[in-house]
Amino acid sequence: MPDASTAAPSAGLLSAQRVSFRYPKQAEQALQDVSLSLARGQSVGLLGPNGSGKTTLINVLIGLRTPQSGAVHHGGERPAVVAWVPQDYAFYPQLTCRENLQFFVAMLDVSPSERDARVDEVIASCVLQEFASKLAQHCSGGVRRRLNIAIALLQKPDVLMLDEPTVGVDPQSRAFLLDQVRELAQQGTAILYATHYMEEVAAVCNQILLLDHGKVLASGDLQTLLQGDAQSGGFANLEALFMHHTHRPLRD
Repeated sequence: MPDASTAAPSAGLLSAQRVSFRYPKQAEQALQDVSLSLARGQSVGLLGPNGSGKTTLINVLIGLRTPQSGAVHHGGERPAVVAWVPQDYAFYPQLTCRENLQFFVAMLDVSPSERDARVDEVIASCVLQEFASKLAQHCSGGVRRRLNIAIALLQKPDVLMLDEPTVGVDPQSRAFLLDQVRELAQQGTAILYATHYMEEVAAVCNQILLLDHGKVLASGDLQTLLQGDAQSGGFANLEALFMHHTHRPLRD
């Protein structure tokens, strides 16, 4: 992953080049000259303390926010299909899992038969068969997280952005979700994985983008970053790298 000064917009399916964003009435910028590229089959771990700019960056990448400077670029012969899995549940709790999927797939410009096929496909891939007829509000946290991802997968995305996808799930559900992310990357999906769980990033991501106060503190290949440099030395793990760059003051 190139740094903010060298990123090229043509480097991947979706890329940001020197993006800056400031919320109204805020003195500090939420993002300052942030660049990254999401390439096919690449998993990028998006890390940073609370308030570092992670969610703002995702919002800019998916078009919910317009940067005051810099730009977001789509590479390839056609615009990439980008799907977002937010941290909050993005479905209707009073509908069943299948009804939720049918509702969201109806928004896509595909034939009725293709809609049915996509619903069946994501029910199988997210192991929702047992819960398809169950109201979402009565499902466990793990099933709800799987439904959240299943809704995004209805789009057959080229780029999948996940914001804290394993919050509140048991170890079995977490292991399943991480396996699913790895499989999607192996199939060629570009992944942006935002989380506070360092072990998850180490398990599924080969690239890192570390933000704090809207600035890129470190970016690039995970193993290369762990090797450090002459000034910092090597790092025992990703948490040590994170603490080195963000330091120890408590955050809100």
